[in-house]
Amino acid sequence: MATQQIRPGVDSISPELSARFDELDLWDNARDLVEDGYTIIQDPAAHAITDELREAILRLSQTSDAENKGRRAGLLLGRDPVFAKAVTVPRLLALAEFLLGRGMLLSQLLGTIRGPGGGNLGLHADNSWFPEPFPSWEIMCTACWVTDEFTEEHGATMIIPGTHKQKRHPPRDVRKSLEGARAIVAPKGSICLWDGSVWHGNYARKTPGERVVLHTTFTRLGMQPIDDYSHLDDAWLEQNASELRGLLGRDLFFHSTTETSGQTDQEKLRHTYRLVHGPQGY
Repeated sequence: MATQQIRPGVDSISPELSARFDELDLWDNARDLVEDGYTIIQDPAAHAITDELREAILRLSQTSDAENKGRRAGLLLGRDPVFAKAVTVPRLLALAEFLLGRGMLLSQLLGTIRGPGGGNLGLHADNSWFPEPFPSWEIMCTACWVTDEFTEEHGATMIIPGTHKQKRHPPRDVRKSLEGARAIVAPKGSICLWDGSVWHGNYARKTPGERVVLHTTFTRLGMQPIDDYSHLDDAWLEQNASELRGLLGRDLFFHSTTETSGQTDQEKLRHTYRLVHGPQGY
C-alpha cells in the first residue's frame, strides 16, 4: 500500500488514513502516540453514549459470579447494544489503525469497577505475552473509556510517557520506584488510547464513588492461528502426544472469558505468563 510522509514527528501512513486524519482532526493525537505512547481522544460519538455505557457495565457486573460481582463484566459485545457503538467510535478506529494497520482485530472488551482503596495495578506493558525486545511495529493497543473524570485521586491510569520507545518490559527498579510516572488526566467521556509497549498501571482511588472503565483491546491481523482445531476434544488429545495440547493452546488463557466469570481463567493466565517470562517472571 502506498504511503506518504505526514506531519513532523509522525511516521508514514496511507493516503486513505491521512484523509481520515484530516477529516477527524487527529494529527495531534498521532503525534502524542509517536512521542509519548498514548493520547486522549475526544469524539462526540463517545461523549453521547458515556452514561449509557457506564450503566450497562454496572448492570452487567451484577450477573458475574460471586468473586467478580459488582467488579467486572466481560465478553460484552452483544450483551447490550451500546458496546457495538463503543468499539466503532470513528476517532478510536482511525488511531488504532494508525498503530496496528488495516484489518486489526478486536481482542478484548472488558468493563471494570473499582471503589476507594485497594492497591495499585503494577507497572507493565500490555505486550505481556511477548519477550523483549518488542518489534519496531506495534503488536496491540488498549483504549480505556473514562466514564467519570480521570485524576490521580479518582484512580486514573498511571503512565510513564515515552517508554514505548525502549521496546521492553519495565525493569524491576522502575516498577518499584515508578520514576517518571504520572496520572492520565481526562474529563468524562474521554477515551485514553495507548500502544502495547508503553509502561503503565493505575492509581488507587482515594475519593468516594466508583471508577467505571471500559477496556477495549485491538491487535494486529496476523496474531492468530490459521487453522481452527477446536473440534478436537480432550478425548482426542489424550490419545495423542502430550505436546499437542501446548501447540493448540488448550492451556492458555486466551478465549477463556465467560459472561459468568467476567474475566479470563486466572490459573490459565498465570500459566501463560510463566511460559513467556519463565517461573520467576521478568
